Amino acid sequence: MGRDTEFVADKPIHPPVTYSIQRRLQSRLLWLLLLLALLTLVPVHFAVRGFVDGIVENRLEHDAETIISALNRDAKGQWSLNETRIPAIYQRVSSGHYFRLASPVFSADSRSIWDRDFTVPRLKTGERLPEVMALGTDERLMTLSLGFEKGSEPFTVWVAEDLTEHYRDQTLLEFAIAFMLFVVIGVIIWLQRKMIAAGFAHLTPIQKALDRGDIIAGVSLPEQTPEEIVPLVNALRRVLERSAAQVVRSRTSMGNLAHELKRPIQKLHWLADDVQDKTLSVNIQDAATELEHLMNRELRRARISGNPTPGRLFNPSQDLSHLIALFNRIYSERIEIKTGLPDGDLPYDRDDLLELVGNIVDNACRYAKAQVHLHIDYDSHGNVWCIEIDDDGVGVKTEDLTRLRERCVRLDENDSQGGSGLGISISYAVVESYGGEMIFLASPLGGLRVTINLPV
Repeated sequence: MGRDTEFVADKPIHPPVTYSIQRRLQSRLLWLLLLLALLTLVPVHFAVRGFVDGIVENRLEHDAETIISALNRDAKGQWSLNETRIPAIYQRVSSGHYFRLASPVFSADSRSIWDRDFTVPRLKTGERLPEVMALGTDERLMTLSLGFEKGSEPFTVWVAEDLTEHYRDQTLLEFAIAFMLFVVIGVIIWLQRKMIAAGFAHLTPIQKALDRGDIIAGVSLPEQTPEEIVPLVNALRRVLERSAAQVVRSRTSMGNLAHELKRPIQKLHWLADDVQDKTLSVNIQDAATELEHLMNRELRRARISGNPTPGRLFNPSQDLSHLIALFNRIYSERIEIKTGLPDGDLPYDRDDLLELVGNIVDNACRYAKAQVHLHIDYDSHGNVWCIEIDDDGVGVKTEDLTRLRERCVRLDENDSQGGSGLGISISYAVVESYGGEMIFLASPLGGLRVTINLPV
């Protein structure tokens, strides 16, 4: 029994290295915004700190002048401070405002110092020393030391103000600014994400058209399309239209060529009848018969595939109806074709699957005795669509099943059916183009079972 077979060894197609434009843009935008936030927070920190320190330093200088004016010497030559002229805040214990007045002959401390000890530098007349003093881990003092002379006596006045609360308020302000910046950054990232999604959403109609297989009618430029992707959309549309037109022309040309070959082949038969040399006549008849077989095979393929519809998805229950009707007419005298087909589209090209299933079913009908079963179902475990074709013919010997993977091998060279070994060649090419597999087993009906697994 002759079976059309093929083995196609395609180069493995490695998946392309992909990346996300959205993630790249988000990453770079995020780093840019974080840098901007840092460049904003650092100047704000030093600007606010300088502003606070400047205000406190001016206030301390004013208080120092007040303390100097309150320093007097009585008629006996004794130095004293007129406390009524000193701000009241220096009179409260631990008020955060302190002063110390020192000279070789006189010293005085504010009541707010209480039992605390501060080291006061001795400055020359006219010297001025502002500084920030750290006390422990949290407390900070802004101090101002002034050297002056009064009544020919050198003095140093030291005034201080606790900046801890000011610095804490500054820290809270900076945290609030940082929080608002991060909120703004989050909103910008979200808006950028939405804008990218909205931009590429204009390609969704094209994607859906391709998924539906409606290449020519469905692939059209959306009314509102970002300028950046217009060239891509136009180029994609042109390529798809050219591809669809080429497929249509190719399949139409094959059918036309097969029809045009009828007359030359008939002439070859007539020529063979007129040739006196028996050997030459037989050779011409054989050549004409082989050409006729190839022509009939192409015409059968054209009938199986129907009108070319490149890009359309395969719907078994709809697309196989005319195929089954065709085979019922061809083999109506002896073959019954039983089917089990799912509803809806399968994620494969209609023309590819019609050619694949048509070749296998045609092969099964030629060698079946009375029955051919066609069953298509989804295997959720393997995530594949499984196509099974069984016939009740004489089948294939177990040792010959492995040979079915060899290209253009006929297991019965004397087969009267005229198999060329190319029918399943096309089927193998289709199966392997989808990364699937074709398995040959003994059928429960007694003949051959061809199982085709196509991954989703």
